Amino acid sequence: MLSMLILSLLLMPTMNAVEEKGNDHVIQSHEFLLPILNSEPRTENITHIVIHSISNIVAKPESPYNITDIYLLLLEYGLSTHYVIDREGTIFQFVSDDRVAYHAGRSSLPQAPFIDHSMNDFSIGIEIMGIGTKEEMTTFIPEKIFDSINPQHIGFTEKQYKSLQILIADLINRYPSIRHDRFHIIGHEDYAAGRKVDPGKLFNWKKINLE
Repeated sequence: MLSMLILSLLLMPTMNAVEEKGNDHVIQSHEFLLPILNSEPRTENITHIVIHSISNIVAKPESPYNITDIYLLLLEYGLSTHYVIDREGTIFQFVSDDRVAYHAGRSSLPQAPFIDHSMNDFSIGIEIMGIGTKEEMTTFIPEKIFDSINPQHIGFTEKQYKSLQILIADLINRYPSIRHDRFHIIGHEDYAAGRKVDPGKLFNWKKINLE
């Protein structure tokens, strides 16, 4: 019990002295950096943003959105992402932009053959806490688990969309190779079609001014 308490204290996120403002929405960034082994030095220019959805629905369907649980989930599987946006729109940074996070895996984007199987090298990964449709989710969880989920946990929140808009605008400002279009800002399902379904049908691209 004591060791678990110590672990919890060590994993508590550290507040940055940074506030981002836009569209009358103020958010604070928190650093919650994964171990350095969960990323690697970046050598390529950042040209893309990949949007994912994430939850801890398998282990905790009644409480799928605890940020420490998400951190431990990525840690357990040797994965990582640059940013996580929680249900209240708070942005957590798990990996520094200047490092490659392990979020996109091996796949391809037909419009960009030069990044075949190497999207991680060229991209920023953003995980949004959310749960998809029943059809999407029951590919890896039993139907009865999905049916037990609080309906408020399904889909995405307005606060998340507002924070995502601000984060994308900031990234585009810092990395001009990213353009605000559906070629440079993609879903995981666009890159790994047939293998991944996130952010899924419930993600409204129009909320971030994309189609």
